[in-house]
Amino acid sequence: MENQPVAEISKEILEKLIRRDFPESYEIVKQKLDLIKSESLNGQNRLSAAVLKLSNGNFSKIDLCIKMCNSDYRDVISQAEYPRVSKVGFIEMEEIKPSELKEYYLEDWTEYTNWINK
Repeated sequence: MENQPVAEISKEILEKLIRRDFPESYEIVKQKLDLIKSESLNGQNRLSAAVLKLSNGNFSKIDLCIKMCNSDYRDVISQAEYPRVSKVGFIEMEEIKPSELKEYYLEDWTEYTNWINK
């Protein structure tokens, strides 16, 4: 199985994302994202970015995404960073050709990095 890329979100990138997606509510959103449970700062930043991506600029979705994140962070990460691969499912993934899986990873990573850099 091909390795999927893993996002590394710095404090600066996270702040940029919050300001870009929620310019009027920066401080409130930042406080909400502080409620995300993680064992590391990099993990919290990555999960926070995933919450921002899934909320798609909709302030009312943030709390739900954070709740989902704190329940099982894998759901948020898979939907935000690997939407195509997560739709395939673990069992079906065994049956996909490596070249096709690699293409899914590349498409997911391209979408994610485009979102980060928009």
